[in-house]
Amino acid sequence: MMGRKWLVPILILIGVIAFSSQGLKGGPEVSVKDAVGLMTGEPRAIVIDVRERADYDQGHLPGAISVPFAEFKDRLQHLKLPKIDPVVLYSNDDARARDATRILYESGYQGALTLKGGIDAWRAAGQAMAKPQAAAKP
Repeated sequence: MMGRKWLVPILILIGVIAFSSQGLKGGPEVSVKDAVGLMTGEPRAIVIDVRERADYDQGHLPGAISVPFAEFKDRLQHLKLPKIDPVVLYSNDDARARDATRILYESGYQGALTLKGGIDAWRAAGQAMAKPQAAAKP
């Protein structure tokens, strides 16, 4: 019976280790296929591009808003993101998106997800890209 006494603490420890390792990586990731589902489902995911604005202007995920990583912490409170709905973050490399996802998680945003493989994975999957509309000329 001594084994059962230790079962719950061991399971709790495993859970803490698993959660901590996710936090070190930047939180959970989402595949391109699953991101598409989140972007078209209800509640619809908010998509944030943490690349530099010039990169965003060259093309981005449909519906994405540009919040360059260098400005992310400062702009977070002004974004008014839902605490539990999905928020998909991406960049050119996974590192910046993971860091932004970690910042959201640490700020209580439970739905924060990193797009695995970033914009390169999105393009490789043949998904549509968007570009900002040119300003209308008078």
